[in-house]
Amino acid sequence: MTPGRPLRVGFLHVGRPRSGLRRYGSILAAEAAGRADLEVIESDVGGRDATWSELRAAAMRLRPADVVHLQWKLADWEPRFGGIPRLEVVLRSMRRPVVVTMHDVFVPDGRWARRLSPAALGLRRLARAAASLVVHSDEERHRLEGLVSADKVEVVPHFVEVRTHLPDRTAARDALGVTDGRVVTLLGYITRRRGHRLVIDAMAGLPTDVMALFVGSSIEGRDHVSRELEEHAARIGVADRVRFLGYLPEAELEQVLVATDAALCPFLAMSASGALATWISAGRPIVASDLAPFRELEALSPGALHRFAPYEPGPLAACIRETLAAATEGRHPAVEALALRLATPRILERYVGLYRAAAGGRR
Repeated sequence: MTPGRPLRVGFLHVGRPRSGLRRYGSILAAEAAGRADLEVIESDVGGRDATWSELRAAAMRLRPADVVHLQWKLADWEPRFGGIPRLEVVLRSMRRPVVVTMHDVFVPDGRWARRLSPAALGLRRLARAAASLVVHSDEERHRLEGLVSADKVEVVPHFVEVRTHLPDRTAARDALGVTDGRVVTLLGYITRRRGHRLVIDAMAGLPTDVMALFVGSSIEGRDHVSRELEEHAARIGVADRVRFLGYLPEAELEQVLVATDAALCPFLAMSASGALATWISAGRPIVASDLAPFRELEALSPGALHRFAPYEPGPLAACIRETLAAATEGRHPAVEALALRLATPRILERYVGLYRAAAGGRR
């Protein structure tokens, strides 16, 4: 690296076009590009079905970088083989130090699986290759104990976008047709662990003026999950108060954010959550299940999250009622404080330290 010139940081984008992983990498790259001390190089591999030739070509475009930032979710790197063959193609093609952000940190259960499963083998290879393995919470760091070297693991919270010009709330609620009621919303892909069914069950115990919006599409090939939820809502008599909006572009998503009275994160299990970060950026009151990553965020800004337990419809409904009763049209002060603490520029600053350490060979 030539003294005095900006640090060149490469970003390799892999995975589904609308995935949270791609969004994460793209937002960080855009923020980094605005800094005078960094020069950004981006390279797009394509989807999960990219060929080895496409992987090689994308990685080689990053050779001018001093350090490369990879996003790691095993499903994007071929889980049958622990992601190892595709990772090797990338590493050997670009030959640059890497900082890796781990997403969906759910490690294998059982003694054998933690030692010899493809996922465990891939994780250990990744750890050997990386200058730093970034996770988003202490809970995720604990999950990796015994699998990778502890001195490789860094905790950097998920960034929160800075949203300064959200749409008018009254106009947004009018456009969505929810002017006469109260709105609770769940964001993200429709998966079983995100909690859609629990919300539907809780709706039966909420006043009839409460409307639930589900924003997000089904994962490709799993449309039956959405159909089952719609049928369940009809079966218990709340179908008229549950709306499936599917994937929304940014402008329409922001309408939903400002129209919402209480954001829902009733996850059965979680790693870091881009949906949660989006709610924090909008300053809305947040209802969340009682999971360790939520408790960590709550400790950063007490009162920012309204947690419920046990994981049953009744406690969720009660928490929603309490949250709605206290909700106002403005931003929630504790959520706003959390947003400032986790703002993208601050989180990028943490990454820049890791980039410089990796490029300087000090790890």
